[in-house]
Amino acid sequence: MKNAAAEQRKNTAPLISLEEAKRRRLLSEKDLCRMGLMPLGTPVACIKREDGTRTPYFDPAKVKEAPRDYRYPKAAPQKKEPVLPLPTGEPRRVSAKSAPAKGLFSAEVLKQMYYEPTGEPVAYYIKKSGERVMLYDRATCRRLPLPCAKCGGGVRFRQKLCRDCYREELAQKRQAGDAKRLAHYGKSRDRVLFFDLEMTGVYDHDEVLSVSIVNGRGEEVFHTLTRPERKKRWKRTEKIHGITPDMVKDAPTFAEISPTLAEILNGAEQLVAFGTSTDYSHLRRVYKTREGQKLLRQKMLDLSAEFSHYVFEHELELSHLSLSDAMAHFSLEWRGTAHSSLADTDACRRVFEQLFPHYFESEA
Repeated sequence: MKNAAAEQRKNTAPLISLEEAKRRRLLSEKDLCRMGLMPLGTPVACIKREDGTRTPYFDPAKVKEAPRDYRYPKAAPQKKEPVLPLPTGEPRRVSAKSAPAKGLFSAEVLKQMYYEPTGEPVAYYIKKSGERVMLYDRATCRRLPLPCAKCGGGVRFRQKLCRDCYREELAQKRQAGDAKRLAHYGKSRDRVLFFDLEMTGVYDHDEVLSVSIVNGRGEEVFHTLTRPERKKRWKRTEKIHGITPDMVKDAPTFAEISPTLAEILNGAEQLVAFGTSTDYSHLRRVYKTREGQKLLRQKMLDLSAEFSHYVFEHELELSHLSLSDAMAHFSLEWRGTAHSSLADTDACRRVFEQLFPHYFESEA
């Protein structure tokens, strides 16, 4: 039932072009998976592919970090039974119960759904009273402009709001977001740690190849390569981070460095990374109790989500929201090789200070 309801909500989302989705900086399920995020609401729009399937897109301001067991839905092609007129050209008779599943609705219902028939009815059903109700194929109807969900007057522009209401709400979100980012937190640079893990793949079952941790001063707290215990090759990710099997053959395993990691993580007040979902699924293994894992989760701050909110609230023209995009936006130069754990950790710390310039106590 839940899958059917989700599919129905996706099918009623307005269709837009891929260019429009990029202009509005909407996020697909693939984008959310790559960033370790999950949507907080239903799709705000869909792109219709050549094969008839719909790809849902979500509002970047309504996302949060996905839990480690979150499963991203797979797009499924729409299965809609074609409705054809009878050979004589007369509408066909259907049951009232099956009509909605076939995409058939009366003119009155279509009006409530903000559709307008553009052709002749293709089917009908008969009420108990004997009255014949003519039905139209919604796929051939014209979509009417939707009214603003807030004021009910203007035509919807974005997020079910008209242009004026959207601008007003966005200004409020931007004001609240800037207040959060520019607030003085007075955190200790020694107890706020930035981290990054490089792995054999991008899933929970993959193994860690390197771990890097720096503090708020940019000082290296911990850095090491690690030797996988199961994986022997990782050609796909090797092209990204450059870590080869030969480089880690004499490195310690993740289990061997876990006690040291636990000691470092225990002393941290805040743990920051650009996307924390997958990294957390590995770091939590250094703790044997659920309480320890829960405390670790509470310390984590996902900079990817914070940057996503910042981009949305300031309407920046960014088609992607990766760490490289954040570095380029703030005109920051990479130190070391991009996509290596140490360079990514340093980049995360510097982007964080651009977004939260007063996060640390006054002493450098």
